[in-house]
Amino acid sequence: MAKHGCVNGTLDDSSYSSPVPIIGLYIAAATLVCFFSILFDVISGFRNRKRWLPCRFFSLNSVTLTLLAIAAKIPVDLTTKMPSAHDQLSKLTGTTLVCICMGFLMPSLGNNRKSENWSNVLALSIFVVTVVVNICIQLYTGVIILFRVEHIINVCCMLLLLLAFFCATHDINSQKEITAYQNKDRFKKGEGSMLQRLKLCYLHAYHSNPQIELCKDSDSTFPGVLCIVSLVILLQSAFRCFIKKDMMFPCNGLSDYKWSTWIIVGTQIATILIGSIGTCFRLATLVHHIKPESVGLTWVDQYEDIISKNPLLEWSVKDIWIGLPIYLMYLVFVWTNIPILFICGIVAGIWEECSEERNMDGIEEFSHLIQEGEGGLEGWIVRNCVADMKRWMELTKNDSPNHNTKQLLSKYSSLDGTLLAILKDSNKAYEVSSLSMVLLARIATVCSDSAPGSAFLSTVLSEIFEVIQFVERKMRFTSFENKMKYLLAKAAMEAPSSRDVLLKVFNISDIEASQLNNDIHQVIDVLGRLKGALPDDIVKDELEIITEFIRHRNLRSIQQIHDCIEHLFVNMLNEFLTQVPNAIYKEITESSLEDYEKAIRFSLKLLCKVESVEAFVQWSYDSYPTGTNIKTLITNGSNGE
Repeated sequence: MAKHGCVNGTLDDSSYSSPVPIIGLYIAAATLVCFFSILFDVISGFRNRKRWLPCRFFSLNSVTLTLLAIAAKIPVDLTTKMPSAHDQLSKLTGTTLVCICMGFLMPSLGNNRKSENWSNVLALSIFVVTVVVNICIQLYTGVIILFRVEHIINVCCMLLLLLAFFCATHDINSQKEITAYQNKDRFKKGEGSMLQRLKLCYLHAYHSNPQIELCKDSDSTFPGVLCIVSLVILLQSAFRCFIKKDMMFPCNGLSDYKWSTWIIVGTQIATILIGSIGTCFRLATLVHHIKPESVGLTWVDQYEDIISKNPLLEWSVKDIWIGLPIYLMYLVFVWTNIPILFICGIVAGIWEECSEERNMDGIEEFSHLIQEGEGGLEGWIVRNCVADMKRWMELTKNDSPNHNTKQLLSKYSSLDGTLLAILKDSNKAYEVSSLSMVLLARIATVCSDSAPGSAFLSTVLSEIFEVIQFVERKMRFTSFENKMKYLLAKAAMEAPSSRDVLLKVFNISDIEASQLNNDIHQVIDVLGRLKGALPDDIVKDELEIITEFIRHRNLRSIQQIHDCIEHLFVNMLNEFLTQVPNAIYKEITESSLEDYEKAIRFSLKLLCKVESVEAFVQWSYDSYPTGTNIKTLITNGSNGE
């Protein structure tokens, strides 16, 4: 227990600094989280061939801001003495870390909605202003002894980055409203089959992704240059501190952080380097596509009429803000960062050259979308999109339903739906669900292991279950009971489905199980007892409806039972599959711009799954979305009746 109070009238503060090294480890741990988050985004960008390195994990949100606040504790520490050179360097690495992280995560503004963007940017503003004010105080009081000029430059970079954040937030929020309407209208009023429309929407979703827009816009180029300037300042400061020690004139002694300062400096330099690599590569990839006349902030062009009416505003905004800082930073960038950008440019060029020829196949279909006069950027994006879409479709088709599902659907090609209609009529409140199909497959498995359909339905269901659940989620979420059935069906599919396990679940002995293969009366008896093995809940109610319906059919053999179950199963499957077009239509038209690309990818995946069984589905005109001219689902040869 530490001592408290006064000793001879003097406050006993001997233990106040004892936990500071532990706090240093806490700072290093927060920095490491930032490091791995950025590393994850960089690796993910390379792995998915998205060279603008979108921010998926390290994005502007409350968690990231909290981590940065912890990692930047040393630069905002107003009172702790930092006498040695590496102590002073730790303050500079903290401010540089903030600059690099701000530049790296700027594209993540495209992930959030309008209100979230502004609240996050305001929170970032409070954090940055706090850091800037604290650094200014330390420069005045003498806490910061070394690297004073470097700190001043970093402070300027942070403020300019913050201003760029506000401008980029305004730009992307305005653009999202227009783009979201265009994307949805394009799908509604497009031409061709649903697959053709989805492919076109896939390209536009890829092209209009808010993160790409922020990366290729000049708003993102300027922060990228600022981050590189901040990195060069840190590198020369570290060189002076560790290599040219005779240039440093530190005071004697160590800070209260003691040995933890080295760990902090090491982790922060590593994080700065990985963040700089991502920012440099992003800049090197896109900077050569940006027109020189577009350098600046797009909001100036949007409000040109307002600015021109105020001579003072016009002079300050256009001449001072656009002219001086941007071109000055570009000048510094050219003369100090040529090696970094040159290396990243070589890597980007080699990658592009290797993938150029591979991505040309299939681009002719979308060549009319490359607007004239927009340079190579639009073509490059289209080529990447086509390659990404082809990979995605090939991957999906490899996981599409195989001959089992086709065989089952072709067996009932002249399906009239009578059996399912009788079930619905006999239970007025009954509604087909994915839970019904799971229970049917489990009943077939329990009743016999010798009939052809015993495990066949479970195999088919596993192949097509993702499509069924998607339709149910989009079209059937009208009540709490429907949502519970959805979750229960998903849980049941993930549970073991072997016959031995199911026999134990339903309390069926081995003797009874052996009789099920030959004794029709035993099978009927087991059907009547299945519901008794479960407590009163939604599953029991659903199981009771299905088992009672099967029991009361005039079935004379075990094979007839399986045929009845199969027939009912295919009826239910057909009812779900015929709702796929409407479910996809609803998914796309209701998704926000932030989720639009994900919705398109998932819809295209499901449509590729359905493509293999399209010819066996009993389509009707009512299957297609109302208010559109979509008459075909996958190919032009599959018409709605």
